Amino acid sequence: MVATRRSGLSLGCLSSRFQAAWLQSAWPEGLHEWLNELWNDALDIVFPRWCAGCGQWDEDLCKTCRAEFSQAWYRVEEHLPYLSHVSADGGADTSPFPVLALADYAGCVAKAIVRWKNVADRRLDWAFAGLVSSRESVEIPARAGRTVVVPAPSSPQRARGGRFVAGVIAEEVAEVLDAEYADVLVRRRMRRGRGLEARGRKARAVEIAAGVDLRGTDVVLVDDVVTTGATLAGASRAVKSAGGRVIAGFTLAATRDPRQMRGIGHIS
Repeated sequence: MVATRRSGLSLGCLSSRFQAAWLQSAWPEGLHEWLNELWNDALDIVFPRWCAGCGQWDEDLCKTCRAEFSQAWYRVEEHLPYLSHVSADGGADTSPFPVLALADYAGCVAKAIVRWKNVADRRLDWAFAGLVSSRESVEIPARAGRTVVVPAPSSPQRARGGRFVAGVIAEEVAEVLDAEYADVLVRRRMRRGRGLEARGRKARAVEIAAGVDLRGTDVVLVDDVVTTGATLAGASRAVKSAGGRVIAGFTLAATRDPRQMRGIGHIS
């Protein structure tokens, strides 16, 4: 059996939301909003914040930087060489499943995601989760049965430090798709390489957690950024090894097609 949990609020959060709803109904109109703004202003003095994308004060992710993320998911799998199946008859290359993104990995989008990945900040978690939940609904291939949303694996240190950003995105995607969330992928430690060798190692390093059975399960993979598709390819193989079927992938941002880049640095 797969150890899963529904993406959602804890009992404590539900209690807080219930209290907030009660206060809104019990207090004079507008008073709750005024007190909320006053409280946030006080927090900004004690715990200063600035936009992760551009540095604007008193913002987690400002309106201008939010606008750099598309209002609708768009497909990027054709730009991911590790997910391309070369056509034997000379036709167009194909991908085993669609991969959808919200932005190009550049400018303030890249800066915001890098900062988010390198700090443990619940306010940034909420900001990026809000980006996912507020976007237009998306069509994915028909689901044959149980659907599970699975984040790309992260290091134990990152997860313990509250910086498992793929998990935050995956939980929100699960909520949007009305699916289960399951953190069941692990990454083996491997010797570092460079270039294509490193990508190949990265794909082979992804494995399914011990004892996980995904037979009869449709899986949606989630990562924060995709470059070549190596991690998604490795995750897809791992899911298949446990009997599952990958039907789609989601990511916040995708880099330019590396096959079209010449001498331009990019992250993995």
